[in-house]
Order: sequence, then structure tokens, then C-alpha cells
Amino acid sequence: ADNVDNQLFIRTLLGLADGFGLEGAITYPPDFDLKKKYPVWVMTYAGPHAPTVRDGWSGRTADSALARNGVVLFRVDPRSASGKGAIAHWTCWRQLGVQELKDLEESIVWLGKKFIVDDKHIGISGHSYGGYISAYALTHGKTFTAGIASGPVTDWHLYDTIYTERYMDTPQANPDGYKSSSVVEAAANLHGRLMLIHGEIDDNVHMANTLQLVHALQKAGKQFDLMIYPSN
Repeated sequence: ADNVDNQLFIRTLLGLADGFGLEGAITYPPDFDLKKKYPVWVMTYAGPHAPTVRDGWSGRTADSALARNGVVLFRVDPRSASGKGAIAHWTCWRQLGVQELKDLEESIVWLGKKFIVDDKHIGISGHSYGGYISAYALTHGKTFTAGIASGPVTDWHLYDTIYTERYMDTPQANPDGYKSSSVVEAAANLHGRLMLIHGEIDDNVHMANTLQLVHALQKAGKQFDLMIYPSN
């Protein structure tokens, strides 16, 4: 743990109910008080075999800025992203998003045992796969009340087949998995406030992902925020 200007940063191991341990990093506001209630913001990538929590200062500037505004900043890697071998990695097989969200939601429960979490103000954000899981969390659960989904995959029919079929199998062989993993399909279930961000010339996650979700949200009568960045 580092204490900088009375701001505490802790890298820790979260114990889940089934015994699996997740890596997490918490940045507390200055003069953190266990007797007070705090909003929480989760930053994650969550993609398979792509851990992001590490001992180091990378990304700490943004974390510190939020913490100084009274928010507990929480970084966590779900088990499929943890880099802890095939058993953890392949929990996402044919069901991207499903186990990841369970792990993230249970992480919030774990956090609530450490201090008083303001359960009406729990946010999540990420880019690319992190954008996907942020949008997925707000359409497939009730734990998170706000999300910023940057460059998100919103339906796995819209992403490249080499990556997608490695984890999801083909659409023909796994139609139910593609449906349950889709944010577009679940747009009518949007819970909380969602901001969508996309670069207009994104050559990895095509902007059709965001536009199809926008269309589905509009049809469902759901309010959302949208930022499109030309030339990005």
C-alpha cells in the first residue's frame, strides 16, 4: 500500500464465494473514513486472458483524480481475464460476459464488506472489451447504476471471427450463447445511465456496434448519452 497525500492505494486479492481469488486495486479518497458512505467506480478490461491489475503507477493519475473527488476507484480483473491458467481462462467459453459480470458483481459485494458502499452510485467503464462489459453490466444486471462504454462490442456477430469464434464457437453452433452475450438483444433491459463513446474510424471494433445498440435503445424508449469522435 502507498499513502500519497493521505490517499491510500491498495493492491489486494479478492476471495470469491467459490474460493477463486481475483486481483484488485483500490484507490481511496483522501482522509477516507470507514463511517462514511462512498460511491464506487470500477475500471476494467475484462477480456479473456488479459489481466490489467498490476503493481505500478500506470493509470494511477486518473484513479487519483476520481478519488480526490470522493469516489472509491476500484480496478479488478474477472477470472477469465486473470491470467491464471486455462481453467480460469475458459470460464468464458461460449458465454462471453456471463461469468465476467458475476465476478464483477461479487467483487462489489466483497468491497461492501470493507466499507459502506453507496449502492445507488456504482459505476463502471472500459474500452473495447471493457466497453462491452460496461454496456453488458447495465443491460444484464442491477448492481451498476452508471457506465461509460468506449468502443464497445455490442453483439458478437459484429466482431472479427478469429477472436469471436475462439471463445464463442460459431453462431450456427451456439445461437443461444450469442443471444445471451448480446447487449443489443438486451437493450430494453437497460438499468441506470449509459454513455456510449466511439471513434468514427475505429478499425477494430466497427462503429456499427454502437449504432446498432443506439437503434435498439431508441426502439426500447431508453435514454442514453452518445459521443462520436470523427477521425478517431
